[in-house]
Amino acid sequence: MSKRSTILVAEDHADSREAVRALLEAVGYRVRVAVNGREAIDSALADPPDLILMDIMMPEVDGLEATRALRQQKETRDVPIIAVTAMGASGEVSREAGCNGHVAKPIDVPRFLDAISHSLRTRNHRENGATA
Repeated sequence: MSKRSTILVAEDHADSREAVRALLEAVGYRVRVAVNGREAIDSALADPPDLILMDIMMPEVDGLEATRALRQQKETRDVPIIAVTAMGASGEVSREAGCNGHVAKPIDVPRFLDAISHSLRTRNHRENGATA
């Protein structure tokens, strides 16, 4: 089996962040966390994860700004980013910023895990099928 995927969870609310971390670790992912968009950018650039779960409303740098910044960097240009937010109608806005998908809060756990799995499979397929 392939290596365990690493997911960066960018979420400013401690309870939500810890709940997502516990869920993801329980199903076998490695998890890193960031409490704002600035930390998410710094963490992702220092050691690109396999996927980023990006809250949209965060202090310092919001999730849309962080996504735009990450899309401009070679190291993180192709890392799947899923917006996770309670904001209504944010799916189109998050896609325009560069997110690959959108999950609404409160999280529907099966759909959430399916979205993560799908994004990771899609990325792996692209990487394995690409020629350098």
